[in-house]
Amino acid sequence: MTSSPVPFYLLCGSLGAGKTTLLMRLLEHWKSAGKRAGVLMNEAGEVSIDGPRAGTIAEQVMNLAGGCVCCDTKEDLSWGIAQLVHDHASDLIVLECSGLADPVEVVDAVTDLYTSRLATLERVIALLHPVAGEESHSSRFVTTQAIRCADELILNKRDLYVPGHWEQFKESIVRNNPFARLWETSHARIDPDALLAPRTSIKPSHTNVVFGTARPPGEQVRARYHPIATTVRLPGPVNRGRLLDWAKTLPKDLERAKGFFRFLGDHNLQELQYAPPASATVTPIMLLDEPNHAVVMIGRNYDVDRCVDGLLACIEQPATS
Repeated sequence: MTSSPVPFYLLCGSLGAGKTTLLMRLLEHWKSAGKRAGVLMNEAGEVSIDGPRAGTIAEQVMNLAGGCVCCDTKEDLSWGIAQLVHDHASDLIVLECSGLADPVEVVDAVTDLYTSRLATLERVIALLHPVAGEESHSSRFVTTQAIRCADELILNKRDLYVPGHWEQFKESIVRNNPFARLWETSHARIDPDALLAPRTSIKPSHTNVVFGTARPPGEQVRARYHPIATTVRLPGPVNRGRLLDWAKTLPKDLERAKGFFRFLGDHNLQELQYAPPASATVTPIMLLDEPNHAVVMIGRNYDVDRCVDGLLACIEQPATS
């Protein structure tokens, strides 16, 4: 019997913004609701400092060393999710990223077509605060990525800043992500019920959908997939020429595309990989456990409908007698 994927929450943002304080509040909330929360900590350095604190509340805490989620650590993340789901029966999973980790890499790892069988990306929560002085290039990059990915933007430590400075900070955040809800807090004090409540509307409304067939014009569908990750199921083989032509048209604003499928008349499983500025590649691959045939696209501010419709047009329709 296969159980449904558990919700996965990603907590990211600036170094020193108060992510662990918020995590503790969320863990208290989930515990009081009778939910078994599994925690993944992605701290900089080899020794977990915040993990033991979370362990006083969470059912299970696992540490991902190294401070970033990339390369081998992506495999560690998938392994950690599997451990929490299978061995500890977690009802939900929350990952606290270090201020050095690119959250797009986490989204990439969680939406892997294997990992998504166990956990589904539920919410990206970014905690931010105005930074005094010069940030390093890597810190600025990670903070920008956190802003772009977030569904919930929590601007923390408001009590420490004068109104004029705070308003400039807030305006710069909104310019980089007009889609997320904005929260202004001190000491990460926020109502977890309000923060985690299902959202009744999302902009743009054509995202957050899992596609498998063409939709009627004007129909908007809310599904359980996160708005930054669009999953397109491929129920049949695809036309080689049309698929390769489609892969050449992927927009630069698309951060990642990946998937598995078969060409019509070819028994080999094919893997699609795309990460700009490189061109998309399609190569045969042999896997012991074959995933669902689908393509996952990760990004914002690109024409989702055009990409999806173009991909669905590659599916070969069965011949009718």
